[in-house]
Amino acid sequence: MRISRGLSLAVAAGLLATAAACGSGGSSGGGSGDKVELTLLSHYSDGPSKEGLDKMIQEWNKDNPKIQVKAQVVKFDDLLTTMTVRQTGGRGADIVSAYGLWGGQLMKANVVAKVPDDISKKIKAEYSPAALGAVTTGDTLLGYPTELNTYVLFYNKKILAAAGITKPPTTWAELADAAKKTVKRDAKGNIQVEGLSLIQDGDNKSVHPFLSLLNSAGGKFLGPDGSPQFDNDQGKAALKFEADLAAAKATNPSISPTKQFRSGGVAMAIQAGWWIGSLKTQMKDKYGTDVGVAAIPGPTPGSKGSLAYGFFMGVNERSKHAAEAWKFLTWMNEHKAASGNVTETGKWLADQGLIPPRTADQEEYKKSLADPNMAPIYEAATYAMAEPNQPGAYEAKTALHNAIMGVLTNGASPDDALAQAAKAVKPQ
Repeated sequence: MRISRGLSLAVAAGLLATAAACGSGGSSGGGSGDKVELTLLSHYSDGPSKEGLDKMIQEWNKDNPKIQVKAQVVKFDDLLTTMTVRQTGGRGADIVSAYGLWGGQLMKANVVAKVPDDISKKIKAEYSPAALGAVTTGDTLLGYPTELNTYVLFYNKKILAAAGITKPPTTWAELADAAKKTVKRDAKGNIQVEGLSLIQDGDNKSVHPFLSLLNSAGGKFLGPDGSPQFDNDQGKAALKFEADLAAAKATNPSISPTKQFRSGGVAMAIQAGWWIGSLKTQMKDKYGTDVGVAAIPGPTPGSKGSLAYGFFMGVNERSKHAAEAWKFLTWMNEHKAASGNVTETGKWLADQGLIPPRTADQEEYKKSLADPNMAPIYEAATYAMAEPNQPGAYEAKTALHNAIMGVLTNGASPDDALAQAAKAVKPQ
């Protein structure tokens, strides 16, 4: 799903106040023979995401009359705030669905419980490395991976063809050349068609494309202890690549790819796989004729990169019915769909255009991808950099965003910008 920007650091910091909270307020019943009611808080508030989750909950409730699950839904923009406020008031949900980036903060604040060893062992054996990395802090797995998104290069086939480009770029040099050849300006120099978009709708809009390029150069964002790893040769090369495109006016951060790509205003964009669903809806028949997807190229032939971010479902540290909550989550993530070839959760996610995080589900869907544009998105899950999620990761991401935007909008020195961002990163 699309990650919304505008999450408040003050809200995130407020998680630390939860240490004084007591017990989950979402469960009822005390004796062994009483019915248990579990609450599940998520951002699946509408459309097929809500319908699919509701269907699984209804199926569980029908077969398990003594362990009933009740869904509580809020919009994504309100999810972290809702978790914080309810947890502080002792009313936290038994099961929480959360963005992986928040994982370290939630763990530090004792909002998410340790995954039982037997369940953790199975998850680590059955889920893709990208999915696991996106929901693991240090050596601690936060829960069952759910949503998984990777970044790829979207391009307009017709715009590239008109510029004499017959195949998508496979190196940074080819990518820069294609961006410069496809950009179009009016008589006053205003961009009518952007060559390459280096921003995306979502949380710290400039960082995910940059990290994908950094990954393609063999670089890293943060170390295991939260220390900055981007202020080095790979990071400087990636940001200089972006700076050169900005100087050539082949990229412009004031142009929104999600609004202007569909109308031919953007030739190429580094974006997350969820965009497929939006483009199909918005462009209709033109999607099949105009839209292509490829791996994000690296600086040398054969190199490529991506960023993977994910969501997870875990159990509240203060749930009074943790055993029942894990029982439900295990069922939800392991029981097979009616077809018998994939899990019901895998089908639920794939139906939304998301990558199922379970390796077996991924492989099954890769065999029969009707849309060829999905293939690079699935393939990226095998090599993508997992978005770090230790405590302080969000603050580090904000510092890096500020540095990148200073380069793209104000012409700041890439080396100086990265050095300043690195100084702002405070491992916790």
